[in-house]
Amino acid sequence: MLVVLLRLLGLLDFCASIAVVAPRAWIGACHEWLGLGPFPSGPLVEYLARCTSVWYASYGLLLWFISCDVERYARLILCLSYILIIQGAVIVGIDLAAGMPGWWTAIEGPCCSGLGAILLLAGRGSRQGTSHHA
Repeated sequence: MLVVLLRLLGLLDFCASIAVVAPRAWIGACHEWLGLGPFPSGPLVEYLARCTSVWYASYGLLLWFISCDVERYARLILCLSYILIIQGAVIVGIDLAAGMPGWWTAIEGPCCSGLGAILLLAGRGSRQGTSHHA
Protein backbone atom coordinates (compact mmCIF):
# COMPACT_ATOMS: atom_id res chain seq x y z
CA MET A 1 0.00 0.00 0.00
CA LEU A 2 2.87 2.37 0.81
CA VAL A 3 4.43 1.88 -2.63
CA VAL A 4 1.11 2.55 -4.36
CA LEU A 5 0.46 5.66 -2.27
CA LEU A 6 3.93 7.08 -2.92
CA ARG A 7 3.58 6.45 -6.65
CA LEU A 8 0.12 8.00 -6.85
CA LEU A 9 1.29 11.08 -4.98
CA GLY A 10 4.41 11.21 -7.11
CA LEU A 11 2.42 10.97 -10.32
CA LEU A 12 -0.01 13.64 -9.14
CA ASP A 13 2.82 16.02 -8.25
CA PHE A 14 4.67 15.28 -11.48
CA CYS A 15 1.62 16.50 -13.42
CA ALA A 16 2.74 19.99 -12.42
CA SER A 17 5.47 19.66 -15.05
CA ILE A 18 2.82 20.63 -17.61
CA ALA A 19 2.73 24.16 -16.18
CA VAL A 20 6.49 24.49 -16.61
CA VAL A 21 6.17 24.48 -20.40
CA ALA A 22 2.51 25.40 -20.91
CA PRO A 23 1.77 28.57 -22.85
CA ARG A 24 1.03 31.51 -20.59
CA ALA A 25 -2.50 31.62 -22.04
CA TRP A 26 -3.18 28.12 -20.67
CA ILE A 27 -2.00 29.10 -17.22
CA GLY A 28 -4.17 32.22 -17.41
CA ALA A 29 -7.20 30.19 -18.52
CA CYS A 30 -6.75 27.77 -15.60
CA HIS A 31 -6.38 30.70 -13.21
CA GLU A 32 -9.66 32.18 -14.41
CA TRP A 33 -11.41 28.78 -14.50
CA LEU A 34 -10.53 28.35 -10.82
CA GLY A 35 -12.33 31.62 -10.12
CA LEU A 36 -9.17 33.53 -9.27
CA GLY A 37 -9.71 36.26 -11.86
CA PRO A 38 -7.30 37.32 -14.58
CA PHE A 39 -3.78 35.93 -14.26
CA PRO A 40 -1.49 38.81 -13.23
CA SER A 41 1.19 39.86 -15.67
CA GLY A 42 4.83 40.37 -14.91
CA PRO A 43 7.99 38.32 -14.85
CA LEU A 44 7.89 37.54 -11.12
CA VAL A 45 4.39 36.02 -11.31
CA GLU A 46 5.30 33.81 -14.24
CA TYR A 47 8.62 32.89 -12.65
CA LEU A 48 6.90 31.82 -9.41
CA ALA A 49 4.22 29.83 -11.23
CA ARG A 50 6.74 27.92 -13.33
CA CYS A 51 9.37 27.44 -10.61
CA THR A 52 6.76 26.19 -8.16
CA SER A 53 5.65 23.73 -10.82
CA VAL A 54 9.24 22.53 -11.26
CA TRP A 55 9.49 21.95 -7.52
CA TYR A 56 6.23 19.98 -7.45
CA ALA A 57 7.33 17.87 -10.43
CA SER A 58 10.74 17.24 -8.84
CA TYR A 59 9.09 16.23 -5.59
CA GLY A 60 6.90 13.83 -7.57
CA LEU A 61 9.98 12.21 -9.09
CA LEU A 62 11.52 11.92 -5.62
CA LEU A 63 8.42 10.17 -4.28
CA TRP A 64 8.48 7.74 -7.19
CA PHE A 65 12.19 7.08 -6.61
CA ILE A 66 11.81 6.31 -2.91
CA SER A 67 8.80 4.10 -3.67
CA CYS A 68 11.23 1.73 -5.40
CA ASP A 69 12.82 0.81 -2.03
CA VAL A 70 10.52 1.72 0.86
CA GLU A 71 12.56 -0.25 3.38
CA ARG A 72 15.75 1.59 2.55
CA TYR A 73 14.03 4.98 2.62
CA ALA A 74 11.75 4.32 5.61
CA ARG A 75 13.27 7.15 7.68
CA LEU A 76 12.98 9.57 4.76
CA ILE A 77 9.34 8.55 4.26
CA LEU A 78 8.71 9.13 7.97
CA CYS A 79 10.33 12.58 7.72
CA LEU A 80 8.34 13.47 4.59
CA SER A 81 5.14 12.39 6.34
CA TYR A 82 5.71 14.82 9.20
CA ILE A 83 6.76 17.56 6.78
CA LEU A 84 3.49 17.13 4.83
CA ILE A 85 1.43 17.30 8.02
CA ILE A 86 3.12 20.53 9.10
CA GLN A 87 3.14 21.90 5.56
CA GLY A 88 -0.63 21.48 5.36
CA ALA A 89 -1.14 23.61 8.47
CA VAL A 90 1.24 26.28 7.16
CA ILE A 91 -0.56 26.29 3.80
CA VAL A 92 -3.90 26.93 5.52
CA GLY A 93 -2.34 29.98 7.17
CA ILE A 94 -0.88 31.19 3.88
CA ASP A 95 -4.20 30.66 2.08
CA LEU A 96 -6.06 32.63 4.75
CA ALA A 97 -3.53 35.47 4.74
CA ALA A 98 -3.49 35.60 0.93
CA GLY A 99 -7.29 35.73 0.72
CA MET A 100 -7.67 32.50 -1.26
CA PRO A 101 -11.24 31.35 -1.84
CA GLY A 102 -12.76 29.36 1.03
CA TRP A 103 -13.10 26.21 -1.06
CA TRP A 104 -9.36 26.38 -1.90
CA THR A 105 -8.35 26.82 1.74
CA ALA A 106 -10.65 24.00 2.83
CA ILE A 107 -9.09 21.60 0.33
CA GLU A 108 -5.39 22.42 -0.15
CA GLY A 109 -3.92 22.47 3.37
CA PRO A 110 -6.13 19.78 4.92
CA CYS A 111 -5.47 17.45 1.96
CA CYS A 112 -1.73 17.99 2.34
CA SER A 113 -1.87 17.21 6.08
CA GLY A 114 -4.23 14.32 5.49
CA LEU A 115 -1.97 12.78 2.87
CA GLY A 116 0.96 13.17 5.26
CA ALA A 117 -1.02 11.36 7.97
CA ILE A 118 -2.01 8.58 5.57
CA LEU A 119 1.59 8.24 4.44
CA LEU A 120 2.69 8.14 8.08
CA LEU A 121 0.21 5.36 8.88
CA ALA A 122 1.06 3.40 5.74
CA GLY A 123 4.77 3.73 6.52
CA ARG A 124 4.29 2.54 10.09
CA GLY A 125 2.31 -0.44 8.86
CA SER A 126 5.04 -1.22 6.39
CA ARG A 127 7.79 -0.95 9.02
CA GLN A 128 5.86 -3.18 11.43
CA GLY A 129 5.51 -5.79 8.71
CA THR A 130 9.27 -6.08 8.18
CA SER A 131 11.77 -8.00 10.25
CA HIS A 132 14.20 -5.08 10.47
CA HIS A 133 13.92 -1.33 10.73
CA ALA A 134 15.70 1.29 8.64
